[in-house]
Amino acid sequence: MAPPRWAPPRWALRAAQGAVALLPLFLLHARALAEVAVATADLVFLWQMAATRSWRWLRAPEVLPGLLFWAWQLICSLPGHAAGGMPAFIQALASIRWFLLIPALSRVVLAEEAVQTWFMRMLTVAVLYIGGNVWLQQFTGFDLWEFRRWADGSLTGPFYEPRASAPLVRMLFPVLLPWVARARLAGATVLLLLTVVTMVLIGQRMPVLLLLLGLATTALLLPRLRKLALGFLVLVPLLVLGTVLFSPQAHHRLVTLFANTMLHFPDSPYGSLYLRALAMAQNHPWLGWGFDGFRHACADPQNFRAFPELGQHLVAGGGAGICNIHPHNIYFEALTNAGLPGLVFFAAAVLAWMLVTGRGLWRGATTPEQTLRAGVLVAILVHFWPIASSSSAFDVYTSGIGYMMAGFGVALARAAPAARGA
Repeated sequence: MAPPRWAPPRWALRAAQGAVALLPLFLLHARALAEVAVATADLVFLWQMAATRSWRWLRAPEVLPGLLFWAWQLICSLPGHAAGGMPAFIQALASIRWFLLIPALSRVVLAEEAVQTWFMRMLTVAVLYIGGNVWLQQFTGFDLWEFRRWADGSLTGPFYEPRASAPLVRMLFPVLLPWVARARLAGATVLLLLTVVTMVLIGQRMPVLLLLLGLATTALLLPRLRKLALGFLVLVPLLVLGTVLFSPQAHHRLVTLFANTMLHFPDSPYGSLYLRALAMAQNHPWLGWGFDGFRHACADPQNFRAFPELGQHLVAGGGAGICNIHPHNIYFEALTNAGLPGLVFFAAAVLAWMLVTGRGLWRGATTPEQTLRAGVLVAILVHFWPIASSSSAFDVYTSGIGYMMAGFGVALARAAPAARGA
């Protein structure tokens, strides 16, 4: 059958596929190129759907909740209500690109196995690039870009500031698990040990906790690796405690600072942000404050409230002094942007991406295809885990990885033998 007359030409599809294949690398250093890649994928997808007059994808479970969140957030960001005015409305309008990326990748751009293979190769390059620079900095004091350790001793990898762990923990499981599953016990143990030592040496607290979450999920999904993953779940805390012997600076960040934060969490910087988000939600429970509402309304005195019943003792919840550009949790951000309905839509979107990606995996992943998909499912869970400090829900460098993984996971699920009726 001939393609529709107005279908995108082959060169447009290839351009989108090439851009997306390089997206894991763009998300490390090239924000503008990452945005171009996402926009290209979305536009080619919409072009293809319009040419074929195919709109059933709008009702797909992995698409509809995200679009509902976007539409509701757009309503909440109307000028006259949104704390950020017209700029907030424009940003809310543009945020649709992330929710279109999931069907764009799964139905058009990453639908071909050859393109999925190239995407995985670039994902592997990105993981090796971060890890290699971490170890280069550990041994020589410099990375390939001649960046030194951060002032507190953190290993920054190929970045100027300490952010190597965030992309690494979100990308490594789809790369790591297929290799570990194919290797003999000794090789699998070495690969996992190298991974956890790298994460611990970098010295960022939340990514190490997310690594533990990923290992626990791996034990659940991959019977063949269950004992090994459980063993490393025990080893990682011991390794963290052992940093007092071989990396005192990492021990200070991973153990001392973490313990102090947890002991006084309601009055800690993170606890203060979360409780301020809760106060903002109490004031605007249904429509929120519009896109980027936390940035614009955190310092509004009407939101100054302490929560002594939750253990907070800061006067007026810390006033304007505790404010940041976002609440450092993607679900609190959805809540402050779009109220309770927005929170429900956003959580439903995340759950749908995970359920579709994990289709058929809950009885245990055994085939190479299932192992790769299990790794992507772990990556999605790690990024969207609700009990975590995080970057903004719409940050390109970090959250862009989460949306990319969701689209890749749905693409793999749609291409799985069971999905093809095999």
